[in-house]
Amino acid sequence: MNDNHAHPNNAQLVYAFVLHWVSTLGIFIVVAGFAVYVFELLPQSVAIDAVAKSWHLSAAELNQRYPLPTGWTWVSDILNGDILSFASIVYLSAATILCLLAVAWVFLKEKNGIYTVIALLQVLVLVFAASGIIGSGH
Repeated sequence: MNDNHAHPNNAQLVYAFVLHWVSTLGIFIVVAGFAVYVFELLPQSVAIDAVAKSWHLSAAELNQRYPLPTGWTWVSDILNGDILSFASIVYLSAATILCLLAVAWVFLKEKNGIYTVIALLQVLVLVFAASGIIGSGH
């Protein structure tokens, strides 16, 4: 067995540590967001029963029927229960970005310029993709 692969390096340990805590916190955030939504602790953009009756609709038809935010406009409606629940999923989607930022910091401290740049470029690509600047036109 090759001893170089027997033990994880610092970057792997930091990535795993950050992923563990981001995911653990994410589970609690998703459960809290779901509870806020289901128990209607905040106003809803669309009533729960209306959502259940609309499952057969396409996204385009749903957007025509209900005044739902599109793109990143949901951020301005964060105090609606359904949007807050959605935001919890967005948080989980950002887990990779948070892990890569932590790993980039490790690479920077280790003076590993190439890996630092690669990690930061990955973050930029993910942020750019999530921004919606380039869309598929659908």
